[in-house]
Amino acid sequence: MSVPPPPAAPPTDRILRAILATILAMTCFSALNATSKTLSAHYPVLEVIWARYFFAFIFMLAMFLPRSGRALFSIRRLDTQIVRGLLLFFSSYLFFHGIAHMPLATAASISLSSPIIVTALSARLLGEPVGPRRWAAVGVGFVGALIVVRPGHDAFDWHVLLIVASTVCSAFYQIFSRRYGQTERPDASATVATIVGTLVATPFVPFEWVTPPLGWEMALFAGMGVLAGTGHYFLTIAYSQAPAAVVSPFNYTQLIGSAILGYFIFHEMPDTWTWVGAGVIIASGLYIGYRERVRYRLSIKK
Repeated sequence: MSVPPPPAAPPTDRILRAILATILAMTCFSALNATSKTLSAHYPVLEVIWARYFFAFIFMLAMFLPRSGRALFSIRRLDTQIVRGLLLFFSSYLFFHGIAHMPLATAASISLSSPIIVTALSARLLGEPVGPRRWAAVGVGFVGALIVVRPGHDAFDWHVLLIVASTVCSAFYQIFSRRYGQTERPDASATVATIVGTLVATPFVPFEWVTPPLGWEMALFAGMGVLAGTGHYFLTIAYSQAPAAVVSPFNYTQLIGSAILGYFIFHEMPDTWTWVGAGVIIASGLYIGYRERVRYRLSIKK
């Protein structure tokens, strides 16, 4: 009986396509966060979050339903998809609350520690081995997060705890996606997540509803859904074209977008220690991505 050949590495053009898709996704997410921060200054955060999910659901129906049909709602593990949707919703809820009171770049710096948390939890929850080098990188990454958060310092803002909690929810969302993502259609998973978020927020929205006028602000509300749906669509393309170890390091471009938008729209300039902590987190994440890429190459050779 012949042994099947090992899977070939993705061609260069697919890797470049994945990198470009990741950068476009991060650009969408940076713009989404800036839009939500703008609207949260005049509208309840819960209403802003509801609009993000509702309009994202409408956008995904328009984008996926014509080509997927009923398969768009075909889910093998509904309980798992509901848990994923809840984790994503609470991650968004906490993050939107946090950025209403703090600079975008600071919040983005803390959220960049999500892959580090995933690595720390992957040994127990995913059964993936984590060697001493990556454990060391995890430790360094958490030091970087502490530099940004600075608990006990005079400059400490308790709103950063909302971003920390959001990042933990995001990490568990990624873990669920990695564990069960291969058994579901990507478009179905993304659509169900928007349905869950919409259903969770809808019962509470009438108690805080403020009707936006037709025009620019209504366009921003609808635009959040387009940005969220487009961002997740590009991210799905990226992870389908190249290994996660290749794609993940380019998630850090979101910090650049957040810093630029924060400066020009909100006149925010994070302090030196925030940039130092962000640099430590990025360096740790890049090294973890490098080790993941080494493991991927070794698995191909086997």
